[in-house]
Amino acid sequence: MSHVSSWFSERSVVALVLLLTPIALLVTAQGLQFADLGGAFSPVFFPSIALWLWIGLAALNLLSEGLTKALQQPAPLWRVAVIGFGFVVYALAIMPMGFLVSSIGFCMVCLVSLGMHKPLVVAGFSVALPLSLFVLFNYILMLPLPHSSWTHLF
Repeated sequence: MSHVSSWFSERSVVALVLLLTPIALLVTAQGLQFADLGGAFSPVFFPSIALWLWIGLAALNLLSEGLTKALQQPAPLWRVAVIGFGFVVYALAIMPMGFLVSSIGFCMVCLVSLGMHKPLVVAGFSVALPLSLFVLFNYILMLPLPHSSWTHLF
């Protein structure tokens, strides 16, 4: 595959669409006006942060698609199905079980289905990421995430 044709593959077109989508969403949200909420953040504050992160990751994806010369194999369908089913279960479990417990479980399912088999790495990452997000939102930004009904801590 030549260097020029790698920029015009199906994956590159998808990467470009994934880059243009958050840009379009940010542009449409820029002119929105909301009532003065006092010390609270604007309703577009966190979605705009997520969109900027999406733009950064999509730009890196597009760049890597253009620079890679090797053909990539598609992900096995069973991995996509496990992560998709795990996301549905996560979305249903986040309110009754709370953010922290359900996020730890979802991280474990995703990491194992993606091929990570080192128990310490899976457990460490699956606990560290949701716990850091939980502390960030609940105690630093003072924006509570869903708590479980059976404990006040998580």
